[in-house]
Amino acid sequence: MLSTVVATALLAAVATRLPRLARRYDGAALAPIAGRPDGAVDAALTRALQAWVADGAGSGATPLPWLRPTLPQPLSCARVPAGAAATVRHFGYHLAGYHQLDARSRLGGILYRLGVQLRPLLWFLPRRADEPWDDAWLSVADEGRLAALARWLPRRPTLIVLDQPVGGLTARVLAALSLAARRGEYPVRVLVLDAGAAPGLHGLATPVQRKG
Repeated sequence: MLSTVVATALLAAVATRLPRLARRYDGAALAPIAGRPDGAVDAALTRALQAWVADGAGSGATPLPWLRPTLPQPLSCARVPAGAAATVRHFGYHLAGYHQLDARSRLGGILYRLGVQLRPLLWFLPRRADEPWDDAWLSVADEGRLAALARWLPRRPTLIVLDQPVGGLTARVLAALSLAARRGEYPVRVLVLDAGAAPGLHGLATPVQRKG
């Protein structure tokens, strides 16, 4: 009898998470990194980027399946010199887990993707350091993409790279991400490749966000 009650409670808990399995990469809002990265990599900048994306990202775990995880800093923005594009591309490629697919067979890749897709069911487990993020690399963003970003909610932690944006695009993208910052369950990090930026990683102000 007790085992039946426990099983029923567990199934009910999992059922509240099932809608998350239907979420897909939103190609109207995002555009993934294309091709394998090449070129020299700045190890110090890579470490700085790793620390930056993790800062304020929370653990991703919740005590109950219907609760949103604590997210101290849902949206963060920084910039690096445009000349660091190779390092940023390499970092984003690995952050998104593409290298995991490169190292696996076709079947292994399918199993890896399946594990990633089922991860939202495990609400009680903290996010692993190697857990893949969604990624986007945007050189331009027209009105349609900005409108899609304004409706978008992340399905997993997400890195958005803006490649030398012009015409106030960075501010417009950050404004469009206000819904994701207020209601999203996952951290969003916006990284700007700026031809005028000094060497290194430099934080930029973001709109007011929720805390937790």
